[in-house]
Amino acid sequence: MKLLITLLLSTLALFIYVKRSYKYASVNDEVEAPIDYESTQSYKDSEVWFSGVGRY
Repeated sequence: MKLLITLLLSTLALFIYVKRSYKYASVNDEVEAPIDYESTQSYKDSEVWFSGVGRY
């Protein structure tokens, strides 16, 4: 009887551990849109610098 209870508790603990590990290891399906830096105002202000003024 002790062996049965021990096996039952061990199986339950293993099941809970595996379920938790799947929760932490899962990958979200959300994909964020890429940021278009060339359309931002700060890029437009610095475009001359990027096109060669900043080179030595």
